[in-house]
Formats: sequence, C-alpha cells, structure tokens
Amino acid sequence: MELGELMGFVLVLVRVATVLAFLPFLGEGTVPAAVKALAAVVMSLALAPLGSAAAPVLAWQPLQFLLYVAAEVLFGALLGFSALLVFKALRIAGEMVGQQMGMALAVVADPLSGVEATPIGNFCETVGVLVFFVVRGHHWMLRALHESFVRWPLGAFLAPEFIKGVSVSAAARGFGMAFQLAAPLLLLGFTVSLVMAIMARLVPEVNVLIVGFPLRIGVGFLGLTLFVPVLVNYGGEVARMMGRFMAGVVGGG
Repeated sequence: MELGELMGFVLVLVRVATVLAFLPFLGEGTVPAAVKALAAVVMSLALAPLGSAAAPVLAWQPLQFLLYVAAEVLFGALLGFSALLVFKALRIAGEMVGQQMGMALAVVADPLSGVEATPIGNFCETVGVLVFFVVRGHHWMLRALHESFVRWPLGAFLAPEFIKGVSVSAAARGFGMAFQLAAPLLLLGFTVSLVMAIMARLVPEVNVLIVGFPLRIGVGFLGLTLFVPVLVNYGGEVARMMGRFMAGVVGGG
C-alpha cells in the first residue's frame, strides 16, 4: 500500500470511527470498545475505495494531514451527534413522563453506559433501539456513510453556518418529537394532579400526598402499558427521521 492510499484509509477510518462514537447504542458504553473498533475498521475497509476515489489530490504534508484529520473529526462528529439528538427524543420523552409520574428521585445509574436516567427513560430508549434494528435503521446509517464520501470528499471543511444550522435543526426536531410523544401521558398525569387538587379542596380530611403519589405512579404505569404500541410505532418514526436527517446532512441540506 502506497503512502497516499494509507493516508486516505486513515482519513476514512477517522470519519467512520467518529460517527460511530457519537451514534446511539454504538457510541455508548453498552458496546465493548473492541467491538466498536473492529466495526470501524471493517466499515472503513469497505468504504476506503470510495473515499479514495472521492478524495482530491492531496499533498501529504504533516500539517496538511493534521488539518484533514481535524476536518474528518468535525464532519463525523456533526453527522453522529446530530443523529444522536434526533434519536434521543425517546429518552427525553421518557424522562418527562417519569418526572410527571413522580419518579424524578428514582434515578438509577446504568452500570454499562454510566448514564443516570429514570427507569421510564431507559425503557423508552431500549424500545427505540430494538425498533431501530427492526426497521433496518442501520442500513440507512450505512447508506448515509456511503453517500458522505461522494458528496463530502476527504478533507472537506464545513462552513460554520452549515454546522450551526444542522445542530439547531437536530435539536429542534429531537425536542419537538419528544414533546409530541410524551404529550398524551403528560396530559394524563396533569389530569390526575387536577383531580387530586379538587379532592383536597372538597375533602380536606384526605391526605393528598399519601394518596396522590401511588395514584400518579399507578395511573402512569397503566397509561404507559396501554401506550406501548404507540411507543413502538413512534420509535420506528424516530428511526426513519434519524435516517432522513443523516441523509439531509450528507446531502448538504
């Protein structure tokens, strides 16, 4: 392998590894580091010919090569982190529902990922991960990586306006989808709180705190159980939105 081909492969590996490091379920601690490294190398070997073909004529000077590496890290981080923001809508929705149910203090630390979250948030994100693979979201991710080497050659620098626009758009979509998903259960929790407030005014003898907490949790779990089919369907929509968003970033829009 010549020096130019080796440097091209290194740049491809940097882009792929950076994207994988930020993606959900792959960039977190649930996947062993050796598995992630092997996946990055295998994918880079498959994409190296395309990346080398799309690469401009580069003068492999040390300083220039470091600049190209920085550009690949920036592009990979933008693509992976933007997709992560969209996908995290499920966890954000679960966190809002968990707080509405009165489980804000029931924060547990996942020993695998090290992330502190409520059980409801972990449940919603786990459902989203399973649905992501069921609807073949990983195929969309690979397709987006493939197209990125066509539309964004190795060493291409991103404009600050493009980075800002993509980040703001990803955050807006993620929070918007999270609120849409959590809205029915939030409304249910608000209704329970409203009923307990009326009972406190009509029957002052009733201890609202003692009755209200288990009632809110019980109604919340009942609503979440009935809401699981909707959560699964919405998880598929989040996965599709993540794929479309990655394609939009790669396409420059």
